[in-house]
Amino acid sequence: MRKLLILTLSLACAYFFTGYFSNSLLSVDGYAVASWPPSGIALASFLIWGRKSFIGLIIGAFCTNLIHLDNAVDILNSSVFLQALCITLASVLQAWIGCKIIVNVIKAPLDLSSLKRSVQSLVVAGPLCCIIAAGVGTSLLALNNVIPTDAIFDNFIAWWIGDSIGVLIFTPLMLAAFNYTQVRHRLQVILPSLLIYTLISVSFYGAASVKKEKDIQKQETKILAVQNAISQKLDGVTSHLGLLATYFASSDDVNFKEFKQFTSKQLTYSQEILAFEWVPFVSSSQLAEFKANQNLASGAPIYVKEKALGGGWQEVGIRSHYFPVKYAYPLEGNEDVIGFDLASNKVRSAALAKAKVLNELVLSEPINLVQNTSEKGVLFLYPVFGDSSTEGDFKGFVAAVVSLKRLSQALLFDHNNSIAASFFDTTVAGKKLPIYTADIDASYTLFKQYQLLIGKRMWQVELHEPIVRTSWFAYWLAQIVGMLFVWLLITFLISVTGTNIQIREQVAKQTRSLRLEKQKADEASQIKSHFLANMSHEVRTPINGIKGLHYLALQQNDWPQARSYIEQADGALGVLLRVLNDVLDFSKMEAGKLDLMQEPINVVSLADEMLNLLQFEADAKSIQLNLDFDQSTNLVINTDPIRLKQVLLNLLNNAVKFTAKGEITLKIWQSKKMTYFSINDTGIGISSEAQKQLFKPFAQADSSTSRQYGGTGLGLSICRKLVHLMGGEIDLVSFEGKGSTFTFSLPLCSPLPKAEQVLQQYNDIDVSTLSFAHYKLLLVEDNPLNQHVASAILKTKGCNADIANDGFEAIEKLTANTYDIVIMDIQMPKMDGLQATTVIRNDLGLIDLPIIGLSANAHDDDVKKALACGMNSYITKPIDANTLFKTLWHYLPH
Repeated sequence: MRKLLILTLSLACAYFFTGYFSNSLLSVDGYAVASWPPSGIALASFLIWGRKSFIGLIIGAFCTNLIHLDNAVDILNSSVFLQALCITLASVLQAWIGCKIIVNVIKAPLDLSSLKRSVQSLVVAGPLCCIIAAGVGTSLLALNNVIPTDAIFDNFIAWWIGDSIGVLIFTPLMLAAFNYTQVRHRLQVILPSLLIYTLISVSFYGAASVKKEKDIQKQETKILAVQNAISQKLDGVTSHLGLLATYFASSDDVNFKEFKQFTSKQLTYSQEILAFEWVPFVSSSQLAEFKANQNLASGAPIYVKEKALGGGWQEVGIRSHYFPVKYAYPLEGNEDVIGFDLASNKVRSAALAKAKVLNELVLSEPINLVQNTSEKGVLFLYPVFGDSSTEGDFKGFVAAVVSLKRLSQALLFDHNNSIAASFFDTTVAGKKLPIYTADIDASYTLFKQYQLLIGKRMWQVELHEPIVRTSWFAYWLAQIVGMLFVWLLITFLISVTGTNIQIREQVAKQTRSLRLEKQKADEASQIKSHFLANMSHEVRTPINGIKGLHYLALQQNDWPQARSYIEQADGALGVLLRVLNDVLDFSKMEAGKLDLMQEPINVVSLADEMLNLLQFEADAKSIQLNLDFDQSTNLVINTDPIRLKQVLLNLLNNAVKFTAKGEITLKIWQSKKMTYFSINDTGIGISSEAQKQLFKPFAQADSSTSRQYGGTGLGLSICRKLVHLMGGEIDLVSFEGKGSTFTFSLPLCSPLPKAEQVLQQYNDIDVSTLSFAHYKLLLVEDNPLNQHVASAILKTKGCNADIANDGFEAIEKLTANTYDIVIMDIQMPKMDGLQATTVIRNDLGLIDLPIIGLSANAHDDDVKKALACGMNSYITKPIDANTLFKTLWHYLPH
C-alpha cells in the first residue's frame, strides 16, 4: 500500500510539474507546446507499472488541466469541471490504449535493446494514439468557446504534434531510467538527451521572450499612436470651435456666407464632425425679431421649434430666453436643425448652462442626433461673449455635432482596418453611457482601454484589434525541429547503448553456453566412457563364452556333448545380438526413423507369452511370476505389438535380473481412455538419486550395477522413448531394498498409423523338407570366412553355390552363366552390391533374376536403398539359416 501511494504521488507530481513548466516556458498562444512531456510519462508509466499508474496519472492530468483557469473558484463551474475531467480521461485513455497496442497487438513491447522494435512501438503509440486526446480536447475547447472556430484545426495539429513528440522523447527516457540495470547505461542516454532538450527549450524561451517584448513594444507604440490620433482629432474640433467663437465675439454681425467660409475647410479634414452650428442667445423680447430672419435652407422665415411628446416638431413655448440654431453647415442633411431650440432639450440645456457659467468648452452627454436618429453623437459647445466677459454681453454658442462612429471608422482607415474604437461616457460614477460601440466580430479582441477627460466629461475609450496567431508559427516550427533532433539523439544513444548491451549479453551468453557445452561434453565423455566399458563387458562376455564353448566342442569326440556346447554358444550369441539390437534401436529413435504401426492386440495373450519366455529363468531363481488382470473384461489394445513386447520383455527381464527372491507381478487394467501395465518386483530397489538418472541413455543406478548385473544402460531409455512414441507415459516408484514398480500407460485410441495387412508368405514354408540341389546359385561375398559359412549352410540343403569376390566378378559370371538366384553382399571393394545390382538390372537386362541382399547394416534406410536399386529382398548378418532358406525358396521358381 505504501509503495502504491508513493508511486501515485510521484506520477502525479511528475505529470503536473512537467506540464506546468512546459505551459509556462514553451507554450505558444497559451495552448500550443511543441513537446508535451506528460504524454510520454503516461505511456511509459503504463508500460512499466501497468494499472497501478491510473490514479497518479489521473490526478496529475486533472491538476494540469486547471493551469489555464483565471481563478481557482472557476472549477466550481460545472462546464469547466467537466471539460477538465474529460480532457484528463482522454489523455490517460490515450496512454493506456497505446500501451495495449504495443503489448497485445504489435506484441513487441518497447525493447531498448532493439532499435527497430523501439521505433516501431513509439510511432504507433505516438502519432497514432495521440489523436485521441488532441481530438477530444480541441472539440471541448471549441464547444465551450475557449478557442474560435477558425482556430480548431491549428489547435488540433499543435496538440497532436506536442503529444506525439512528448511520447517520442520522454517515453524512452523513462524506460531507460527504470529498465537499464547499469547506472552508466542510464546516464549515457538520459544526461545528453536532457541537456540538449534543456538547451533547445531555453533557446526557444529566450527567443520567444525577445519576440514577446518586441510585440509588447509594438503594441504600446500602436496604442500611443491611436491615443494621439484620437486626441488630435478631438483637439482639432476644440481648437476650431475656439477660433469660431473668437470670430463671432469680435464681430457684431456674421452672415451665413462668412460662417460657411470659416467652417468648410475644417469639415474637409474632420470627417467625424457632422455639422458646425451658430446658436445665438434670444430673449423672449427678441423672439419675434429672430423669427423674421430668413431660413437659409427653405427661404422662409425661421420657425423656432422644439420636440413634441409624440416625437414631431412644435412651436416653442413661452420662456425667458431661447437658444435656437440660426446657422448650420453643411445645410444638406441639417435642414431640420435650423430653428431647433437647444434649450428645449434637458440634456442640451444642461450642457449650455454649464458652458455659459464656466465660459469654456463643454461636451454634452450622448444624445440622439436630430440629423440622424439612428446613431448617437456628442455636442461640443463653446460660449461666445462680447468684449467684456459679462452675462449681459453674452451672444450665444458655437457648436460642433460630432459622430463618434465616424471617428472610429477614421481610426480603422488610418491603421489599415486593424484598430476599432468604442466610446462610453463615464462622467457619472457607476453609470456607463454608450456613445458608440464598435461593430466588431469574434476575431477582434480588446487590447487597451483608457480614460479621456474632454469638455468636462469623462470618456472611456476601448480599443480593439484582430487576433493574430500566425506570427508564432516560425518559432513553433523551430521548436518542433529542435525537439525532433532531441528524439533522433535519444534514438541514436539508445541504439548505441542497446548494441553494447546486446554484444555484452551475447558474449556472456556465449561464455555460459561454452561452459555448459564443455560441462555437457565432459559428462557425455564420462558417460560414453562408462558406456563403452559396459559395452566392452557386454560384448566380450558372450564372445568369451562363444570362444570357450567352441574350444570345448572342438576337444570333444562325443558328439552329444559337443552339440551341447554349441547350443550354449548359440545362446551366448543371442545375448550378443540383443546388445547390438539395443544400440541399433536407440540410434533409430535418436534419428527419428523408427516406424511404428498399430494393430489390435489381445493383451492377456501377449502377457502370457512374455511370462512364458521368462519362466525358465524365474524358476532357476525360485521367483514366482504372477499375472493380475480383470478376467471379466476383454483386454484389447491397438498399438505396435513388437514394440509393446519389447517394452514388457525389457521391464520383466530387469525385474528378474534385479530380484533375488520373492515374486514379480504383471498387473493390467483399463480406464475409459488408457490401458495400464504395472511390473512390480521385490528386488533390490533403486535410490531416489539414481531414479533421477535412470531413464537417461547410458545411465544405470551406479557403476556397481553394470559390474554385478551387466547391461548397456540403454534399456530403460529405449522403453521410455517407445512408450512416448506409442502415445503413453512411463513412471517409476521404488524404495531402496524394498523393490520397484514400473508403470506405463498406452491410449486406447492409438496415435500410430494402422498397419497394412500383409500375408506372411514365409511362415507356411517347412524348412526341413527343402532342397536346393537342382538350383544354380551365385554367392557374391568378399570375406573368405563369410563365403565359407554361407557355402556350408547352403550345402546342408544340397546347393553348391558359385562364389564371386566383388561386383565385377559377379557381372562377369552372370554374363557367362545362367543362375536361378543371386545372394549379393552390400559392402564390397571395387564395386559394391548396390552398384552391381544396378548394372545387372539396367545394363545386363536381367529383370526377373531374384537378387537377395546380404549385409550387416540393419537400418531401415539400408533396406530401402537395397530395394530401390533393384534387389528383391534383404537379409541381415549374422545369417539365420532358416530365414535364408525360406527367403530363397520364396523367390526361386518352382
